[in-house]
Amino acid sequence: MDDKIYRVPNKPIPTFFQIISTDYLSQNLFVMTFGVWVIGLIDSLIEREWSLFIFAFAALCTPLGLFFFSRRYMMIRSAFQNGREVLGQIIKIITIGTGKRRGDFVFEYEYTFDEHMYQFRNRVKGIDQARLLKNGQFVKLMVNEQDPSYAFIKDIYLVYIK
Repeated sequence: MDDKIYRVPNKPIPTFFQIISTDYLSQNLFVMTFGVWVIGLIDSLIEREWSLFIFAFAALCTPLGLFFFSRRYMMIRSAFQNGREVLGQIIKIITIGTGKRRGDFVFEYEYTFDEHMYQFRNRVKGIDQARLLKNGQFVKLMVNEQDPSYAFIKDIYLVYIK
């Protein structure tokens, strides 16, 4: 693998929508934060009163979801904003879900940063850009300089979702 580090002059940073549309964990944490309230609202419209259980569950999920979602969101943004672009190689691809539903992908890749070898595994939604990647392929990664143990495939997170 090539140790070259590429400096990116005008670092593009994924938008909020790009992150929750692409990153599996971010999307689920976002839904966990607000989805329970939607379920509670629908339930209250049908039952004509708020369920104490759903309200308590939503009150618990909201701060937890916000906390973990904001950490994940900032982790991704920080890798693009404060990170360096390195070349990595995909060593394993796992497809989750097939058939009519667009499957998700778990990419495992390795990269060298400051003469240390790292491996990272990341699950992304089954967007077209992710479907194009193959085992053994070299990809551009964004690695946070403060914590190089995680990296994100640049082209997947910066794709415009239609």
